[in-house]
Amino acid sequence: MDNALPLTPPLLLQVLEAGSSSDPSLLHSAAAQFKKWEIQAGYHALLQDAFLDTSLPTEIRWLAVIQLKNGVDKYWRKMANNGIKKDEKERIRSRLLESIDEQNHLLAAQHALTVSKIARLDFPHDWPDLFPTLLTIITTASSSGPSHNLRLNRTLNLLFHVVKEQASGRLARTRVNLQNVTPEIFGVVARLYGECVEGWTGILGSGFSSGSVEQAVEVLGVSLLCLKTLRRLALSGYEFPNRVEEVRQMWTAFRQQVTSFLTLSSSTTLPPQVQKLLRRHILQLGKLFIDFSNLHATAFALLPDTLEILRLYWEAIEAYGAELGQTAIQKGEQMLRGETAEEESEEEVERWAFMDRVALQGMLLLRGSARMIHNPVGTIKYRHQQEKEETQLAVNVFKTQLFTPEMVRRCMEVLVTRYFVLKGSDLEAWSEDPEGFTVGWEDATESWEFLIRPCAEKLFMDLVNWYKDILTEPLVNVFSNFASVEVTDILTKDAVYTAVGLAAAALHDSINFDQFLESTLIPEVQIEKPGYNILRRRIAILIAQWVTVRISVPARPMVYRITTHLLTITPLNDLVVRLTTARALKASVDEWEFRMEGFEEFTEPILTALMALIEELEGTEAKMSVLDVVGVIAERLGRGVARWSEGIVGLLGPLWEGTGEEHLFKQAILGMLAKLVMAVGEEGVRWMGMVVPMLRLSVDPNEGMQVFLLDEALELWDATIKVTPAPAPQPFLDLLPYLIPCLDLGTLSLKRVLDVLEGYVILAPRFVLDTYGLTIASHFSSLLREGNLKPEANSILTTIVEVMIRVAHVVGGEDGLHGVVGMLLESGFLGYVLGAIRESWEAHQTTGPNKKYSRTDTLIMTHFFELLARITLCSPGVFLRVVGYVAQQRGEPVETTLGWVLEEWFGHFGNVGHPKARKLNCLALTRLLEVAGEVGGENGGGERGKWILGRMQDLLSVWTDVIVELRDEENGTESLIYWAPEDDDDFPSTAEQKRRKELTMEDPVHKVRVQEFVKERLLAAQEACGGAEQFSRDWLEGVDGDVLGEFAKLGVV
Repeated sequence: MDNALPLTPPLLLQVLEAGSSSDPSLLHSAAAQFKKWEIQAGYHALLQDAFLDTSLPTEIRWLAVIQLKNGVDKYWRKMANNGIKKDEKERIRSRLLESIDEQNHLLAAQHALTVSKIARLDFPHDWPDLFPTLLTIITTASSSGPSHNLRLNRTLNLLFHVVKEQASGRLARTRVNLQNVTPEIFGVVARLYGECVEGWTGILGSGFSSGSVEQAVEVLGVSLLCLKTLRRLALSGYEFPNRVEEVRQMWTAFRQQVTSFLTLSSSTTLPPQVQKLLRRHILQLGKLFIDFSNLHATAFALLPDTLEILRLYWEAIEAYGAELGQTAIQKGEQMLRGETAEEESEEEVERWAFMDRVALQGMLLLRGSARMIHNPVGTIKYRHQQEKEETQLAVNVFKTQLFTPEMVRRCMEVLVTRYFVLKGSDLEAWSEDPEGFTVGWEDATESWEFLIRPCAEKLFMDLVNWYKDILTEPLVNVFSNFASVEVTDILTKDAVYTAVGLAAAALHDSINFDQFLESTLIPEVQIEKPGYNILRRRIAILIAQWVTVRISVPARPMVYRITTHLLTITPLNDLVVRLTTARALKASVDEWEFRMEGFEEFTEPILTALMALIEELEGTEAKMSVLDVVGVIAERLGRGVARWSEGIVGLLGPLWEGTGEEHLFKQAILGMLAKLVMAVGEEGVRWMGMVVPMLRLSVDPNEGMQVFLLDEALELWDATIKVTPAPAPQPFLDLLPYLIPCLDLGTLSLKRVLDVLEGYVILAPRFVLDTYGLTIASHFSSLLREGNLKPEANSILTTIVEVMIRVAHVVGGEDGLHGVVGMLLESGFLGYVLGAIRESWEAHQTTGPNKKYSRTDTLIMTHFFELLARITLCSPGVFLRVVGYVAQQRGEPVETTLGWVLEEWFGHFGNVGHPKARKLNCLALTRLLEVAGEVGGENGGGERGKWILGRMQDLLSVWTDVIVELRDEENGTESLIYWAPEDDDDFPSTAEQKRRKELTMEDPVHKVRVQEFVKERLLAAQEACGGAEQFSRDWLEGVDGDVLGEFAKLGVV
């Protein structure tokens, strides 16, 4: 398709036709052309023309309205880049209601969404007559007979979407705009709703004749749209809906309708389409009540008949629970006997689903009402006295008239005996898909707003927590009746154990769980009878719920004994039991009171069973959950996991290969392997053949897994490099080219990348510096110049460079130091460092209104001076080479460059806080005395060496501060000197820590005494200047007497 197509109606139709085809190349070309046209004037108006042209194929009109809707999203706002011009907006707006009689309901729906988005932005300023126009159409159509039903339906749908869009606004202006028009809209829609309800209830009451079903369906559709609109208006159109008479009247009508609608829906003679719409009315009313309880809790409680509404829903909960509990027990017992339950008809399945939804809505209403009393939503909005009084009144209404002790106890009883019982469908899922049942059951806890079993558990826990004094005694009594091996009602006992587990936090003082564990649970898990696999699963969950609350440390071995038994493969320990036990074990191990001595004897059978279970499982999520438990155990065992490490690692390799592109599972494998590597230490090197390919796959951008696996791969990489002794295997060193590009990702992983890189520098300094030194330095230079590094990351980066300098000097001496400094100069790294120092110096030369400020943070500047200090301490001559290079680049004498560098260095010394860094700077500045004569005038005398000897006052101040700070007067030693490292038994023992220890022991900062170091260089400087007297005349006459006096007290010379 031509890239330079002009925007004309015929060409637009051609592109729309291409965009509607199934040819991928045409679709791609059309999308590209739409992208070019969407910023041109007139494009969106032409799209509207295409949509309004009913002679065009539906596919073209569909694509046109979709493109128009997307364009409104991107370009309708006044501040949008390339926004739609005002005259084009007016043209589009003027024709938005022309398609009010659209025949195709899909096109009408998309058009309604487009109108709603425009209305949100343009009402009321640019489109003030929107709502009056819609209400006029609705009023006219509703009084014009069946011939206008389509127009009425489409207009109501459009009104609903406009109101919904307005109600979703968070700005106060949007809310106020909707509230201003709500009374008028509410009146018209409520009146039409009442007429429709009266109409279709009359049809349902008088029986169905020819054509009456279609008529009832049409009227039901209209009333449903009215109800959905009224729901949004009542929620968002009034700040205090309980004070509005129209809402109060409608609320009373809704209460009556819920009762009558539920009665009507129970009829078996209703046509399916009528039954479906009637049930949607009931569920829509339930949504209205739930939204009010959440968003207008006070208004919900104070509106008339709210208590009757809640009692009505409670009756629905009881009725459904009675039928559910009876059916569940019957079907469950049938399945336990091995009998096949009868399949339900489609109508029966739909009825159950509807009753389930109604009962769920009832539970959500009770939760919201209880939360209003005990856990109200906080607000920072100012509340008037009337609002405060209404809130208190609402709380008192629910507290005294709804949640009475009798009601609370009855609610608990119904939940436990009806809704906690496993249903036939649960047992079917158990046998048909064990993994899906186990994982789905636990994950369903987060879906309590949509599933009745998790919601029942949430409601039960709320009641137990908030009404502990009322419910503790009846719960304990029920538990006492069932806490016996003799009770064989498996399904009911499972329900009771569920309740006791959920209420553990409230019952821990009333139940001796240690005794229950020994007298009941241990014998119970050994019963070999059909159906006891249900109790075995529940016991595993029950223990996990109580172990963090009240199971004593001496009783923990009983827990591990039960766990070991339940993980053993037997007919009753089916996959559900073993998988549930494995997942529940995590709570027992990953817990504060866990003691290794009580777990040790069970370690081997448990780990063996878990690894066998992983091999048996097929689903990724199930495998990951068990692998996570193995990881927790490995962490707890520490180095003790080495005995089982080979078996675990032997599983990880095939699992890695078998997961394909399932990155979540690969993440778990990498994390597990990292824990094992750290646990076994240097022995982990034997897994290098598996680790290296995993790391390569995880970080190679060409493999497509880097975005998913980078963090976990870096964790494993870091662990591996820590335990790898020198010399490192070549395949592991060959991974370095995959690590260096990760420096440019600029993500939260940068710190870990830098840690791994530093490990490589210490592990194989010659290989890293010779092969990749310049590349690393160039990446570091780029990171500095981008200016996005935080001080912490900058600190790590400069630390790595300092380590590079140190190891280069240790390994290669002066030549090695020259090499790495040359790389830092060539890459621009040191040039940037000196440039930042120059900028800071220039800023310090300014004062007053025109004062400048350095862009470099003080902490970062400290790290920069540490780098210069490290270079200088290794070789002051190399430092002068660096300064000379910068001076040449700037076109100034070396003395000038040394002047501002040293002025800034001495000036910054007071900002260096760490004693080690202060000593490093002190030693480096002192070594400059050794090369004093290498820079200066040609005529000898005082000029040569003035660049450093002329700063004797600064040097004396630094020496005095550091010597006094580090001097230990009691034993005559100096801090930061390790005299006997071989006697340090507590020093960490990983291979990397040993390498770091060796490097530290060779560091002059930890080897030499500052006082002796200064004395030696100062005496040499005096000798070079012709003796002490000549030195004093030349360089000390201008020094402050107090500074000289403080230094003299130290007795250095």
